[in-house]
Amino acid sequence: MLLIRLVASPTLAPTASDALHRRLAADGKLLACVSDADVNATLISVKTADDDLQATIAVMAETIGATQAVGRAFRFELQHPDAAKIVSDESLRAVAVELHGALRASVHIARRAVPAGRWTTARPMGWGADGLTLGDNAPTLPFGGSESSGVAIEVGGPTVIAKAKLTAGVPSSHMKGIAAAAGGPESGLTEVGAYPIAILRDGNAVFVLEHSDVKRSPLHRALAILEIEAQRFGARLGPGSLLSDAPLDTFLDVLAHHMGLEVARSQVIESYLARSALSQ
Repeated sequence: MLLIRLVASPTLAPTASDALHRRLAADGKLLACVSDADVNATLISVKTADDDLQATIAVMAETIGATQAVGRAFRFELQHPDAAKIVSDESLRAVAVELHGALRASVHIARRAVPAGRWTTARPMGWGADGLTLGDNAPTLPFGGSESSGVAIEVGGPTVIAKAKLTAGVPSSHMKGIAAAAGGPESGLTEVGAYPIAILRDGNAVFVLEHSDVKRSPLHRALAILEIEAQRFGARLGPGSLLSDAPLDTFLDVLAHHMGLEVARSQVIESYLARSALSQ
């Protein structure tokens, strides 16, 4: 199965988000649908058959429409353990043309063949203070006069995205250094990409963590490094959340390491529910 993750920034209007939820859930494809004001983005994950990529992208693009694209940036992440083989250059080109026309925006294309830590500086559209932000890469398909901030298509292995907060006390000038320690090209956790987002009105510092391998670089380990760095300024790790679909074990590991709770899979009620019930 192929995973498609859409990241739209700023957050989609509730009508657009609900429409995507209905259309994708009806086919049993929906895995996650989250709008988060702290990172100024809506994240939607769906699964689809390897040969159904173009049709699923067309449904998503049609549901969003050119009106919702005005003033927004979009990142479509096409994820598969063997993405280089499953997503051919021909199908990737077809997806790009579909999004180029439906969203009336310039399209940037990139294949990720490196861990998430190294990808922080190489990807065409990363995370910034206002959500998604374009890098210096020239678009593959330009669109003159577009009112959208652009569309990025990334092809690579599966990732997990989480939001972390550090309680009041972290200086904004040190956020980049803290993120670099938790995940980046020079970090010891090569499978983690850590992005400093913003200092909120309540003083809490927000970070986005992207994991390309939650076994080699677990989420709880990246959170532990963030807290160690925060303690230098008298701050601590605050509440966070998952922004994408993720293995249940990732969540259980965080509970065990940061809350002292030994929770077994059998104690999580959702593990007994059919996927159709979870998407409603």
